[in-house]
Amino acid sequence: MRWPIRNQILLPFVATGVLTVGAIAVTTSWIAVRNVEAGIRTQLAHVVAALEGASFPLTPNVLTQLRALSGAHFVLLDSSRRRVATTLGDLPQGDNLVSDDQWLRLDHTVVGEEGPFDIAGVNYFAGRVRWVDSRGGGHVLVLYPHADWRAARWQAMSPPLLIGGALLLVTVTASIVLSRRFGRRIQRMQTQVARIAAGNFQPIAASPIDDELRDLSLAVNRMATALAESMQRIRETERSTLLTQLVGGLAHQLRNAITGARISVQLHQRRCAAADDDALDVALKQLRLTEEQIKALLRVTRGETRSPVSGDVSEILQQTVALVRPICEHHRITLESDDAAADWAIDDADAMRAALLNLMMNAVEAAGPRGLIRVRTNVERHGLRITIADNGRGFPENVDIFQSFFTTKPEGVGLGLSLARQAVDDCGGTLTAHRDDGMTVFEIALVRHGKEDHLLLLDSIDTASAQELSIGSR
Repeated sequence: MRWPIRNQILLPFVATGVLTVGAIAVTTSWIAVRNVEAGIRTQLAHVVAALEGASFPLTPNVLTQLRALSGAHFVLLDSSRRRVATTLGDLPQGDNLVSDDQWLRLDHTVVGEEGPFDIAGVNYFAGRVRWVDSRGGGHVLVLYPHADWRAARWQAMSPPLLIGGALLLVTVTASIVLSRRFGRRIQRMQTQVARIAAGNFQPIAASPIDDELRDLSLAVNRMATALAESMQRIRETERSTLLTQLVGGLAHQLRNAITGARISVQLHQRRCAAADDDALDVALKQLRLTEEQIKALLRVTRGETRSPVSGDVSEILQQTVALVRPICEHHRITLESDDAAADWAIDDADAMRAALLNLMMNAVEAAGPRGLIRVRTNVERHGLRITIADNGRGFPENVDIFQSFFTTKPEGVGLGLSLARQAVDDCGGTLTAHRDDGMTVFEIALVRHGKEDHLLLLDSIDTASAQELSIGSR
Protein backbone atom coordinates (compact mmCIF):
# COMPACT_ATOMS: atom_id res chain seq x y z
CA MET A 1 0.00 0.00 0.00
CA ARG A 2 1.32 3.43 -0.95
CA TRP A 3 2.25 5.60 2.01
CA PRO A 4 2.94 9.19 0.89
CA ILE A 5 5.90 10.90 2.48
CA ARG A 6 3.57 13.68 3.61
CA ASN A 7 1.74 11.18 5.79
CA GLN A 8 5.04 9.73 6.95
CA ILE A 9 5.95 13.18 8.24
CA LEU A 10 2.48 14.21 9.42
CA LEU A 11 1.20 11.17 11.31
CA PRO A 12 4.21 10.55 13.59
CA PHE A 13 4.52 14.27 14.27
CA VAL A 14 0.83 14.66 15.09
CA ALA A 15 0.80 11.48 17.19
CA THR A 16 3.81 12.69 19.16
CA GLY A 17 2.24 16.11 19.62
CA VAL A 18 -1.10 14.66 20.73
CA LEU A 19 0.52 12.34 23.24
CA THR A 20 2.82 15.04 24.58
CA VAL A 21 0.25 17.80 24.85
CA GLY A 22 -2.42 15.39 26.13
CA ALA A 23 -0.12 14.00 28.80
CA ILE A 24 0.86 17.50 29.92
CA ALA A 25 -2.76 18.71 29.96
CA VAL A 26 -4.05 15.66 31.86
CA THR A 27 -1.20 15.75 34.36
CA THR A 28 -1.64 19.47 34.93
CA SER A 29 -5.40 19.06 35.35
CA TRP A 30 -4.96 16.19 37.79
CA ILE A 31 -2.49 18.22 39.86
CA ALA A 32 -4.81 21.23 39.85
CA VAL A 33 -7.79 19.12 40.94
CA ARG A 34 -5.76 17.51 43.70
CA ASN A 35 -4.66 20.93 44.90
CA VAL A 36 -8.26 22.22 44.91
CA GLU A 37 -9.47 19.15 46.79
CA ALA A 38 -6.68 19.50 49.31
CA GLY A 39 -7.53 23.18 49.74
CA ILE A 40 -11.21 22.45 50.36
CA ARG A 41 -10.37 19.68 52.85
CA THR A 42 -7.93 21.91 54.68
CA GLN A 43 -10.42 24.77 54.83
CA LEU A 44 -13.20 22.55 56.16
CA ALA A 45 -10.81 20.96 58.65
CA HIS A 46 -9.99 24.40 60.00
CA VAL A 47 -13.69 25.20 60.31
CA VAL A 48 -14.33 21.95 62.15
CA ALA A 49 -11.43 22.62 64.49
CA ALA A 50 -12.75 26.10 65.20
CA LEU A 51 -16.22 24.74 65.96
CA GLU A 52 -14.90 22.03 68.32
CA GLY A 53 -13.12 24.59 70.43
CA ALA A 54 -15.69 27.38 70.07
CA SER A 55 -16.60 29.27 73.26
CA PHE A 56 -19.02 31.62 71.54
CA PRO A 57 -22.70 30.98 70.98
CA LEU A 58 -23.62 29.59 67.56
CA THR A 59 -26.35 31.91 66.51
CA PRO A 60 -27.89 31.98 63.03
CA ASN A 61 -25.79 35.06 62.23
CA VAL A 62 -22.59 33.25 63.21
CA LEU A 63 -23.54 30.25 61.06
CA THR A 64 -24.24 32.55 58.12
CA GLN A 65 -20.78 34.11 58.44
CA LEU A 66 -19.20 30.67 58.62
CA ARG A 67 -21.13 29.74 55.49
CA ALA A 68 -19.72 32.76 53.64
CA LEU A 69 -16.18 31.96 54.74
CA SER A 70 -16.13 28.21 54.10
CA GLY A 71 -18.74 27.64 51.40
CA ALA A 72 -20.32 24.91 53.52
CA HIS A 73 -23.79 24.75 55.10
CA PHE A 74 -24.28 24.32 58.83
CA VAL A 75 -27.09 22.70 60.80
CA LEU A 76 -27.15 23.22 64.57
CA LEU A 77 -28.80 20.31 66.47
CA ASP A 78 -29.56 20.01 70.16
CA SER A 79 -28.83 16.88 72.15
CA SER A 80 -32.11 15.35 70.91
CA ARG A 81 -31.05 15.98 67.26
CA ARG A 82 -33.67 18.63 66.82
CA ARG A 83 -32.76 21.53 64.56
CA VAL A 84 -31.92 24.70 66.36
CA ALA A 85 -30.55 26.73 63.48
CA THR A 86 -29.47 26.12 59.88
CA THR A 87 -28.13 27.85 56.76
CA LEU A 88 -30.09 25.52 54.47
CA GLY A 89 -33.19 27.69 54.58
CA ASP A 90 -36.66 26.56 55.64
CA LEU A 91 -36.90 22.83 56.22
CA PRO A 92 -40.00 20.96 57.42
CA GLN A 93 -39.92 20.49 61.16
CA GLY A 94 -39.63 16.95 62.44
CA ASP A 95 -37.74 15.67 59.42
CA ASN A 96 -34.59 13.90 60.35
CA LEU A 97 -31.91 15.18 58.04
CA VAL A 98 -29.87 11.98 58.38
CA SER A 99 -30.83 8.47 59.19
CA ASP A 100 -29.53 6.63 62.21
CA ASP A 101 -27.14 4.68 60.04
CA GLN A 102 -25.81 7.86 58.46
CA TRP A 103 -25.54 9.48 61.88
CA LEU A 104 -23.28 6.71 63.09
CA ARG A 105 -21.05 7.08 60.04
CA LEU A 106 -20.60 10.83 60.44
CA ASP A 107 -17.44 12.06 62.12
CA HIS A 108 -15.45 15.24 62.25
CA THR A 109 -14.00 14.69 58.75
CA VAL A 110 -16.28 16.41 56.25
CA VAL A 111 -14.72 15.22 52.99
CA GLY A 112 -13.41 11.73 53.55
CA GLU A 113 -13.65 8.27 52.12
CA GLU A 114 -17.41 8.24 52.71
CA GLY A 115 -19.41 9.24 49.64
CA PRO A 116 -21.85 12.15 49.58
CA PHE A 117 -25.03 11.94 51.67
CA ASP A 118 -28.47 12.63 50.31
CA ILE A 119 -29.91 15.29 52.58
CA ALA A 120 -33.26 16.77 51.65
CA GLY A 121 -32.76 15.57 48.10
CA VAL A 122 -29.32 17.20 47.70
CA ASN A 123 -25.95 15.43 47.84
CA TYR A 124 -23.52 16.76 50.45
CA PHE A 125 -20.22 15.78 51.90
CA ALA A 126 -21.03 15.79 55.63
CA GLY A 127 -19.26 15.88 58.96
CA ARG A 128 -20.44 16.01 62.57
CA VAL A 129 -18.92 18.18 65.31
CA ARG A 130 -19.71 18.02 69.03
CA TRP A 131 -20.77 21.39 70.34
CA VAL A 132 -21.04 22.38 74.03
CA ASP A 133 -22.62 25.50 75.49
CA SER A 134 -24.13 26.64 78.75
CA ARG A 135 -27.41 24.83 77.99
CA GLY A 136 -25.78 21.48 77.48
CA GLY A 137 -24.76 21.76 73.86
CA GLY A 138 -25.48 19.50 70.95
CA HIS A 139 -24.06 18.82 67.45
CA VAL A 140 -23.21 20.82 64.36
CA LEU A 141 -23.56 19.22 60.93
CA VAL A 142 -21.08 20.62 58.41
CA LEU A 143 -22.46 20.05 54.91
CA TYR A 144 -20.40 20.81 51.76
CA PRO A 145 -22.51 20.62 48.54
CA HIS A 146 -21.34 17.91 46.19
CA ALA A 147 -22.23 20.19 43.23
CA ASP A 148 -19.86 22.85 44.56
CA TRP A 149 -17.20 20.15 44.91
CA ARG A 150 -17.62 19.14 41.26
CA ALA A 151 -17.69 22.78 40.14
CA ALA A 152 -14.44 23.52 41.98
CA ARG A 153 -12.81 20.44 40.42
CA TRP A 154 -13.95 21.43 36.93
CA GLN A 155 -12.85 25.01 37.46
CA ALA A 156 -9.39 23.78 38.38
CA MET A 157 -9.34 21.26 35.53
CA SER A 158 -10.66 23.40 32.65
CA PRO A 159 -7.75 25.89 32.15
CA PRO A 160 -5.08 23.20 31.60
CA LEU A 161 -7.43 21.22 29.35
CA LEU A 162 -8.40 24.29 27.32
CA ILE A 163 -4.79 25.39 26.97
CA GLY A 164 -3.75 21.84 26.06
CA GLY A 165 -6.54 21.62 23.48
CA ALA A 166 -5.51 24.94 21.93
CA LEU A 167 -1.87 23.84 21.80
CA LEU A 168 -2.93 20.53 20.30
CA LEU A 169 -4.96 22.33 17.63
CA VAL A 170 -1.99 24.58 16.83
CA THR A 171 0.32 21.57 16.68
CA VAL A 172 -1.95 19.63 14.33
CA THR A 173 -2.51 22.68 12.11
CA ALA A 174 1.22 23.44 11.93
CA SER A 175 1.92 19.79 11.17
CA ILE A 176 -0.59 19.75 8.31
CA VAL A 177 0.74 23.03 6.87
CA LEU A 178 4.36 21.90 7.08
CA SER A 179 3.64 18.47 5.67
CA ARG A 180 1.74 19.96 2.72
CA ARG A 181 4.53 22.44 2.15
CA PHE A 182 7.18 19.73 2.10
CA GLY A 183 4.87 17.57 0.04
CA ARG A 184 4.50 20.28 -2.62
CA ARG A 185 8.26 20.80 -2.79
CA ILE A 186 8.87 17.10 -3.12
CA GLN A 187 6.13 16.94 -5.76
CA ARG A 188 7.95 19.63 -7.72
CA MET A 189 11.12 17.57 -7.56
CA GLN A 190 9.21 14.51 -8.73
CA THR A 191 7.70 16.48 -11.63
CA GLN A 192 11.14 17.78 -12.62
CA VAL A 193 12.65 14.30 -12.59
CA ALA A 194 9.73 13.04 -14.69
CA ARG A 195 10.34 15.89 -17.17
CA ILE A 196 14.02 14.97 -17.35
CA ALA A 197 13.08 11.36 -17.98
CA ALA A 198 10.82 12.60 -20.82
CA GLY A 199 13.71 14.54 -22.38
CA ASN A 200 12.96 18.05 -21.08
CA PHE A 201 16.14 19.31 -19.42
CA GLN A 202 14.96 22.81 -18.51
CA PRO A 203 16.05 23.66 -14.93
CA ILE A 204 13.60 24.55 -12.18
CA ALA A 205 13.84 27.60 -9.95
CA ALA A 206 15.70 26.83 -6.74
CA SER A 207 13.81 27.16 -3.47
CA PRO A 208 14.46 30.42 -1.57
CA ILE A 209 14.82 28.35 1.61
CA ASP A 210 18.40 27.17 2.04
CA ASP A 211 17.89 23.58 3.13
CA GLU A 212 18.47 20.01 1.95
CA LEU A 213 15.59 20.16 -0.55
CA ARG A 214 17.15 23.23 -2.15
CA ASP A 215 20.45 21.37 -2.42
CA LEU A 216 18.56 18.48 -3.99
CA SER A 217 16.88 20.76 -6.55
CA LEU A 218 20.25 22.28 -7.46
CA ALA A 219 21.71 18.79 -7.83
CA VAL A 220 18.81 17.82 -10.10
CA ASN A 221 19.41 20.96 -12.19
CA ARG A 222 23.10 20.06 -12.50
CA MET A 223 22.11 16.55 -13.50
CA ALA A 224 19.72 17.93 -16.12
CA THR A 225 22.47 20.15 -17.54
CA ALA A 226 24.90 17.25 -17.66
CA LEU A 227 22.31 15.04 -19.35
CA ALA A 228 21.52 17.75 -21.89
CA GLU A 229 25.22 18.09 -22.71
CA SER A 230 25.56 14.31 -22.94
CA MET A 231 22.57 14.07 -25.26
CA GLN A 232 24.02 16.85 -27.41
CA ARG A 233 27.34 15.02 -27.62
CA ILE A 234 25.55 11.80 -28.49
CA ARG A 235 23.61 13.53 -31.25
CA GLU A 236 26.80 15.10 -32.57
CA THR A 237 28.54 11.75 -32.44
CA GLU A 238 25.71 10.14 -34.36
CA ARG A 239 25.78 12.92 -36.92
CA SER A 240 29.57 12.63 -37.15
CA THR A 241 29.32 8.89 -37.71
CA LEU A 242 26.68 9.30 -40.39
CA LEU A 243 28.59 12.14 -41.98
CA THR A 244 31.78 10.08 -41.97
CA GLN A 245 30.02 7.29 -43.80
CA LEU A 246 28.53 9.69 -46.36
CA VAL A 247 31.80 11.56 -46.80
CA GLY A 248 33.68 8.29 -47.26
CA GLY A 249 31.47 7.26 -50.15
CA LEU A 250 31.44 10.73 -51.70
CA ALA A 251 35.21 11.15 -51.33
CA HIS A 252 35.82 7.86 -53.11
CA GLN A 253 33.81 9.06 -56.09
CA LEU A 254 35.44 12.50 -56.05
CA ARG A 255 38.92 11.02 -55.95
CA ASN A 256 38.28 9.01 -59.08
CA ALA A 257 36.82 12.05 -60.84
CA ILE A 258 39.65 14.37 -59.76
CA THR A 259 42.30 11.81 -60.73
CA GLY A 260 40.75 11.57 -64.17
CA ALA A 261 40.60 15.35 -64.49
CA ARG A 262 44.25 15.72 -63.43
CA ILE A 263 45.38 13.12 -65.96
CA SER A 264 43.38 14.85 -68.69
CA VAL A 265 44.95 18.23 -67.87
CA GLN A 266 48.42 16.69 -67.89
CA LEU A 267 47.77 15.11 -71.31
CA HIS A 268 46.47 18.44 -72.61
CA GLN A 269 49.54 20.20 -71.22
CA ARG A 270 51.83 17.76 -73.03
CA ARG A 271 50.02 18.12 -76.35
CA CYS A 272 49.42 21.85 -76.12
CA ALA A 273 52.02 24.13 -77.67
CA ALA A 274 51.67 26.68 -74.82
CA ALA A 275 53.47 24.50 -72.31
CA ASP A 276 54.25 27.47 -70.04
CA ASP A 277 50.59 28.23 -69.37
CA ASP A 278 50.42 29.29 -65.69
CA ALA A 279 46.71 28.54 -65.53
CA LEU A 280 47.33 24.88 -66.28
CA ASP A 281 50.04 24.72 -63.63
CA VAL A 282 47.70 26.24 -61.05
CA ALA A 283 44.95 23.85 -62.06
CA LEU A 284 47.27 20.88 -61.72
CA LYS A 285 48.45 22.05 -58.30
CA GLN A 286 44.87 22.54 -57.18
CA LEU A 287 43.88 19.09 -58.46
CA ARG A 288 46.88 17.43 -56.79
CA LEU A 289 46.15 19.20 -53.50
CA THR A 290 42.48 18.32 -53.68
CA GLU A 291 43.37 14.72 -54.48
CA GLU A 292 45.69 14.52 -51.47
CA GLN A 293 43.06 16.04 -49.22
CA ILE A 294 40.47 13.54 -50.40
CA LYS A 295 42.93 10.70 -49.81
CA ALA A 296 43.50 12.00 -46.29
CA LEU A 297 39.77 12.24 -45.81
CA LEU A 298 39.36 8.64 -46.91
CA ARG A 299 42.03 7.55 -44.42
CA VAL A 300 40.13 9.33 -41.65
CA THR A 301 36.81 7.70 -42.58
CA ARG A 302 38.54 4.30 -42.52
CA GLY A 303 40.08 4.95 -39.12
CA GLU A 304 43.61 4.96 -40.50
CA THR A 305 46.35 7.16 -39.11
CA ARG A 306 49.20 8.87 -40.90
CA SER A 307 52.54 10.22 -39.83
CA PRO A 308 52.59 14.05 -39.92
CA VAL A 309 55.01 15.72 -42.32
CA SER A 310 56.79 18.87 -41.20
CA GLY A 311 57.03 21.99 -43.32
CA ASP A 312 57.76 25.72 -43.37
CA VAL A 313 54.91 28.09 -42.68
CA SER A 314 56.03 30.63 -45.30
CA GLU A 315 56.13 28.02 -48.03
CA ILE A 316 52.73 26.62 -47.01
CA LEU A 317 51.23 30.11 -46.93
CA GLN A 318 52.65 31.02 -50.34
CA GLN A 319 51.31 27.80 -51.85
CA THR A 320 47.87 28.40 -50.39
CA VAL A 321 47.78 32.02 -51.59
CA ALA A 322 48.82 30.85 -55.06
CA LEU A 323 45.92 28.39 -55.11
CA VAL A 324 43.37 30.97 -53.99
CA ARG A 325 44.57 33.90 -56.13
CA PRO A 326 43.05 32.65 -59.42
CA ILE A 327 39.71 32.26 -57.70
CA CYS A 328 39.98 35.83 -56.38
CA GLU A 329 40.86 37.11 -59.85
CA HIS A 330 37.85 35.29 -61.27
CA HIS A 331 35.53 36.96 -58.74
CA ARG A 332 37.41 40.31 -59.01
CA ILE A 333 38.41 40.13 -55.35
CA THR A 334 41.49 42.05 -54.27
CA LEU A 335 43.89 39.69 -52.48
CA GLU A 336 46.70 41.44 -50.60
CA SER A 337 49.51 39.26 -49.27
CA ASP A 338 52.83 40.42 -47.81
CA ASP A 339 54.65 37.12 -48.65
CA ALA A 340 56.84 37.61 -45.56
CA ALA A 341 59.54 35.04 -44.89
CA ALA A 342 58.71 33.58 -41.50
CA ASP A 343 61.32 30.79 -41.39
CA TRP A 344 58.97 28.90 -39.07
CA ALA A 345 58.81 25.12 -39.12
CA ILE A 346 55.75 23.18 -37.96
CA ASP A 347 55.26 19.48 -37.38
CA ASP A 348 52.14 18.95 -39.50
CA ALA A 349 52.26 20.83 -42.79
CA ASP A 350 49.14 19.22 -44.23
CA ALA A 351 47.04 20.26 -41.22
CA MET A 352 48.23 23.87 -41.43
CA ARG A 353 47.68 23.93 -45.21
CA ALA A 354 44.12 22.64 -44.75
CA ALA A 355 43.41 25.25 -42.06
CA LEU A 356 44.78 28.15 -44.17
CA LEU A 357 42.94 27.00 -47.27
CA ASN A 358 39.66 26.71 -45.33
CA LEU A 359 40.04 30.20 -43.85
CA MET A 360 40.92 31.77 -47.20
CA MET A 361 38.05 30.08 -49.03
CA ASN A 362 35.70 31.30 -46.29
CA ALA A 363 37.11 34.81 -46.79
CA VAL A 364 36.48 34.55 -50.55
CA GLU A 365 32.83 33.60 -49.96
CA ALA A 366 32.38 36.28 -47.30
CA ALA A 367 34.02 39.12 -49.26
CA GLY A 368 32.08 38.44 -52.46
CA PRO A 369 32.66 40.08 -55.86
CA ARG A 370 34.91 43.17 -55.74
CA GLY A 371 35.68 42.43 -52.11
CA LEU A 372 38.97 42.69 -50.22
CA ILE A 373 41.10 40.02 -48.53
CA ARG A 374 44.31 40.74 -46.61
CA VAL A 375 46.80 38.05 -45.56
CA ARG A 376 49.50 39.24 -43.15
CA THR A 377 52.38 37.46 -41.41
CA ASN A 378 54.05 39.01 -38.33
CA VAL A 379 57.10 37.45 -36.70
CA GLU A 380 57.30 38.46 -33.05
CA ARG A 381 59.63 37.81 -30.17
CA HIS A 382 58.10 34.58 -28.99
CA GLY A 383 55.89 33.54 -31.85
CA LEU A 384 54.30 33.97 -35.23
CA ARG A 385 50.96 35.56 -36.05
CA ILE A 386 49.04 35.02 -39.29
CA THR A 387 45.92 37.09 -39.96
CA ILE A 388 43.38 36.55 -42.71
CA ALA A 389 40.89 39.44 -42.95
CA ASP A 390 37.99 40.16 -45.28
CA ASN A 391 35.53 43.00 -45.62
CA GLY A 392 32.47 40.73 -45.51
CA ARG A 393 29.47 41.32 -43.29
CA GLY A 394 30.91 39.24 -40.46
CA PHE A 395 29.19 36.71 -38.24
CA PRO A 396 26.20 36.79 -35.86
CA GLU A 397 26.76 37.73 -32.26
CA ASN A 398 26.44 35.47 -29.22
CA VAL A 399 27.19 32.31 -31.23
CA ASP A 400 30.25 30.07 -31.03
CA ILE A 401 31.35 29.94 -34.64
CA PHE A 402 33.87 27.18 -33.95
CA GLN A 403 31.38 24.63 -32.65
CA SER A 404 30.77 21.57 -34.79
CA PHE A 405 27.84 21.55 -37.22
CA PHE A 406 27.14 25.28 -36.87
CA THR A 407 26.87 27.17 -40.15
CA THR A 408 25.00 30.06 -41.75
CA LYS A 409 25.42 28.67 -45.26
CA PRO A 410 22.34 26.93 -46.67
CA GLU A 411 24.55 24.26 -48.22
CA GLY A 412 27.12 24.19 -45.41
CA VAL A 413 27.82 21.32 -43.01
CA GLY A 414 29.38 23.38 -40.21
CA LEU A 415 32.69 21.51 -39.85
CA GLY A 416 35.13 23.86 -41.64
CA LEU A 417 36.01 26.25 -38.82
CA SER A 418 35.88 23.48 -36.23
CA LEU A 419 38.38 21.39 -38.23
CA ALA A 420 40.52 24.48 -38.89
CA ARG A 421 40.78 25.23 -35.18
CA GLN A 422 41.61 21.57 -34.46
CA ALA A 423 44.31 21.65 -37.13
CA VAL A 424 45.87 24.80 -35.64
CA ASP A 425 45.68 23.25 -32.16
CA ASP A 426 47.51 20.19 -33.49
CA CYS A 427 50.26 22.51 -34.68
CA GLY A 428 50.58 24.04 -31.20
CA GLY A 429 48.75 27.26 -31.96
CA THR A 430 45.45 29.02 -31.38
CA LEU A 431 42.78 30.24 -33.79
CA THR A 432 40.61 33.22 -32.84
CA ALA A 433 38.17 35.54 -34.62
CA HIS A 434 37.11 39.14 -34.12
CA ARG A 435 35.84 42.21 -35.95
CA ASP A 436 38.25 45.11 -36.46
CA ASP A 437 37.46 48.33 -38.34
CA GLY A 438 34.78 46.73 -40.52
CA MET A 439 36.91 43.67 -41.25
CA THR A 440 36.42 40.09 -40.10
CA VAL A 441 39.80 38.90 -38.84
CA PHE A 442 40.84 35.29 -38.26
CA GLU A 443 44.12 35.09 -36.39
CA ILE A 444 46.48 32.12 -36.04
CA ALA A 445 49.00 32.49 -33.20
CA LEU A 446 51.92 30.04 -33.09
CA VAL A 447 54.49 29.78 -30.29
CA ARG A 448 58.00 28.49 -30.58
CA HIS A 449 58.31 26.74 -27.25
CA GLY A 450 55.85 26.16 -24.41
CA LYS A 451 52.94 27.61 -22.57
CA GLU A 452 54.85 30.52 -21.04
CA ASP A 453 55.99 31.73 -24.45
CA HIS A 454 52.41 31.44 -25.67
CA LEU A 455 51.24 33.68 -22.86
CA LEU A 456 53.96 36.20 -23.66
CA LEU A 457 52.84 36.17 -27.29
CA LEU A 458 49.27 36.90 -26.32
CA ASP A 459 50.42 39.73 -24.04
CA SER A 460 52.35 41.29 -26.90
CA ILE A 461 49.33 41.38 -29.20
CA ASP A 462 47.32 44.58 -29.27
CA THR A 463 44.23 44.35 -27.05
CA ALA A 464 41.81 45.38 -29.75
CA SER A 465 43.12 42.85 -32.26
CA ALA A 466 43.69 40.06 -29.76
CA GLN A 467 40.20 39.97 -28.26
CA GLU A 468 38.84 36.52 -28.94
CA LEU A 469 35.21 36.28 -29.84
CA SER A 470 33.71 32.82 -29.58
CA ILE A 471 30.59 34.19 -31.27
CA GLY A 472 29.27 34.33 -34.76
CA SER A 473 29.59 32.06 -37.75
CA ARG A 474 31.01 32.18 -41.23
